[in-house]
Amino acid sequence: MQEITLKPGMEHMIQKKVAYEDTTVSFGRAGIETLFSTPALVTMMIEACVDLVGDNVPDGTVTVARGLQVTHEKPTLQGMTVTVKAMVDRLEGNVIYFDLVCMDEVGQIAKGRMERHIVNKDALIKRAHNRAEVLEDINR
Repeated sequence: MQEITLKPGMEHMIQKKVAYEDTTVSFGRAGIETLFSTPALVTMMIEACVDLVGDNVPDGTVTVARGLQVTHEKPTLQGMTVTVKAMVDRLEGNVIYFDLVCMDEVGQIAKGRMERHIVNKDALIKRAHNRAEVLEDINR
């Protein structure tokens, strides 16, 4: 069986220019529509962690988010560039803990921590289908 090759200290960075779709207007926040939204920031944080995991987990497994803590501290305008750095803090069994730092051209705008679990992909999908069957039974 393939080993988990993630190690504490491994890191990955992603970057993007804040587009209109990334602003608060996408979430119905008129009046501050030129600002980078927290949901778009969270999406980037998740993407950075998933990219870092990459092929560093055994075949047939995936990681799923179990917890996320975010502090969005500073506003960023549309057109600025946001960089998210994910770093593996530690591994405990099948659990990976990440530290996250988010910056724009001016400085740090957010920080966070994410907990992701390494799970069997087929078993995860089967559990989801089993849960959906409950709805089908209720609707009959």
